[in-house]
Amino acid sequence: MMTGRKHVAALLLLTLTACTNQQYYEGLKAGHRASCLEYPESEYADCVDEAETSFEEYKNQREQAIDN
Repeated sequence: MMTGRKHVAALLLLTLTACTNQQYYEGLKAGHRASCLEYPESEYADCVDEAETSFEEYKNQREQAIDN
C-alpha cells in the first residue's frame, strides 16, 4: 500500500508537466485527501476539511500572504 507521501509524489509527477496552477493545486488536494486515509478515524474529518479549500480561496490567501 502506498503511503500518503508516495501518493503525493506520484500525483506531482503526473501533474507537473505543462499544467495550469489550478490543475497543479487540484492534484495536490487529491494527494492530501488520499493521505487522510492514514489518519485515525477521530482526525479523518478534520483532514478532509483541510483538503477542501477551493483554488480561489487558496489564491486569495496566497495573495494576502505575499502582500503582508
